[in-house]
Amino acid sequence: MEYLSVPEYAKLRGCSEQYIHKLILQKKLHVLKDTVLKRGGSGGVTYKIPLASIEPKLIRKYQRQQDKKNGVQEPKQPKKLLVLSAEDMTAQERQQVARWKLILQEWKAYRGQGGNKADRDKEFVDYISGKYPEMKFSVRILQRHDQALREQGEAALIDGRGKHENHKKAIPDEVFAVFMSYYLDESRKSVQKCISMTETWLRHEGKQELLPLASHQTFTREILRSIPPAAIVLCREGIKACTDKMLPYIKRTYEDLSSNDIWVCDNHTFDVFVNDGEHEKPIRVYLTAFQDVRSRKFVGWYVTLNPSSSATLTALRRGIEEWGIPKRILSDNGREFLTFDIGGRGFRKSKKPSKEEHEIPTILDNLGIEFRTAMVRNARAKIIERAFLDVKNEFSKMFEGYTGGTIAERPERLKKSGRDVDNFTLLPEFVEYVDKYIRGIFNKHKHYGVGMNGRTPDQVYAACLVEQRVATADQLNLMMLRNTRVQKVGRDGVHLDLYGQKICFNSHDLNFYHFGQKVYFRYDPDDLAEVRVYDDKDRFLCTAQQTGTLGYFADKEEVQKAVQENRKYMRAVKTWKEQHVKQAHNELELMIWQAEQNLEEGGDRPNPKIVRIVTANEQTEKELARAAGELGETIDYTAALERLKQVKEE
Repeated sequence: MEYLSVPEYAKLRGCSEQYIHKLILQKKLHVLKDTVLKRGGSGGVTYKIPLASIEPKLIRKYQRQQDKKNGVQEPKQPKKLLVLSAEDMTAQERQQVARWKLILQEWKAYRGQGGNKADRDKEFVDYISGKYPEMKFSVRILQRHDQALREQGEAALIDGRGKHENHKKAIPDEVFAVFMSYYLDESRKSVQKCISMTETWLRHEGKQELLPLASHQTFTREILRSIPPAAIVLCREGIKACTDKMLPYIKRTYEDLSSNDIWVCDNHTFDVFVNDGEHEKPIRVYLTAFQDVRSRKFVGWYVTLNPSSSATLTALRRGIEEWGIPKRILSDNGREFLTFDIGGRGFRKSKKPSKEEHEIPTILDNLGIEFRTAMVRNARAKIIERAFLDVKNEFSKMFEGYTGGTIAERPERLKKSGRDVDNFTLLPEFVEYVDKYIRGIFNKHKHYGVGMNGRTPDQVYAACLVEQRVATADQLNLMMLRNTRVQKVGRDGVHLDLYGQKICFNSHDLNFYHFGQKVYFRYDPDDLAEVRVYDDKDRFLCTAQQTGTLGYFADKEEVQKAVQENRKYMRAVKTWKEQHVKQAHNELELMIWQAEQNLEEGGDRPNPKIVRIVTANEQTEKELARAAGELGETIDYTAALERLKQVKEE
């Protein structure tokens, strides 16, 4: 490794030796100590500075000095032709190139008129200096620019002072990388806080040579110069903010749509205090609305105290009854729209549904409506959001109970009037005002959006209505019934869990024919007297009626009524038995008859080829032969019997 002495390093750096010794004492310069002993007993310490530890530019300077000392000459690199199109130049740079080209042309023309060219050059310098007093000219400057134009092209005429990358950066790349790790975070720390944390990190890592850091203004300028604005928003505010603030709008065309092709629905909170007549304090209500995309017309709406699936169905039914059934509905991912029996679960649906789980048709399926949900937290996908802004500005601000969308927008008059609920509009009157505003103002005002051309929503809806799908009231009642999940029929029939209560429904047909089967039923929330029961294949089975429960202190009439219902059920069972089960014979008689039949049939007796007689006593061959009848003797059975009697008597 090559080392420099203190005098050599001071000369190379262009400073005094005392300053170098000061840096060594402050430990700002890496050195090696070398102890030197002199005659007479006196000694001293010298310092050696590693060449590799000094600044890169000083290393290059030292190498150039050594090459010059050793007679080594660097090969001259041919100048490259600078290719820079007019589009790559700024307007000021293009003007600068054009001016120099004109000056050089005039200079050459003036020199070509004859005479002493040296005198001509001096005269031209005086002339051109008076013409462009803000510029500096000399014969050498003219010659240098002319040579640069011939060898490197027009780009060489641009003043490059301060535009190269050889300047020392106020913030080193390593430091700025650490700073960005703290600054580009969703915690949104301030610039000064990030500078402080960067300084702490450098001290912790032992990189004090990078200190002190640049100023707050320098870091701010570097942020604007080096970090794209979209990256700042994405890293500090999140994906949604980047999408809403930085991404370009996706423009859609509406001319290819017809009325009732797409309805979009959403909820809006009225920025108005109203008096519902029940609470001591004023309340705010909500608007559940459906808007036709093509015409921007509100087609169905409902004012509710709480957004819910029932409010959604009410608004949808009002729109269908008056304007027909849409082909598609677009909504957000609110639970009031993604109830399993209305539109399904949308983005909340499991990626891998169970094979055993039956997909019950939703209300929108029964109506033949295609249901789509917008991307989560993407308000730009629904034009109804902009319509609600008009409702706020044109309608809500007309009331004394206007609250403003934020605390900053809230009028000061509410500090006094907000204490008395009687100062605000009654809820029934407010609902009537909403209906009149939507029908008479919103749907009648001129619209200048895409495809509207200054026409009102009512006019565009009428002009673009090609097909209208309608249904009778009875069919609509049937198609818009709510669904339950699949359940098994038990002794109590089927049940509905509503508002924390278990409501049971049963009937003779349901209990008798479908006990233990998996079914679901459809019901009207406004009329729970009867429900319609379907199997897991979506086939209608029967109707079931609501059944009550008896308390321990029920009166005699209630008990008798329950007993009569059970008796009806038993009579139905007996009636079925009489109709389907015939009277059979007595079981014992039937068994005896079967035994007699079997005995009469009999069967062939066995006929073996060999019959062997086995006894307990030994027998001679003669006795065996006699037993088999081989001796030809005849046995007198009468005499044998008489002899047996005599033996018994004795």
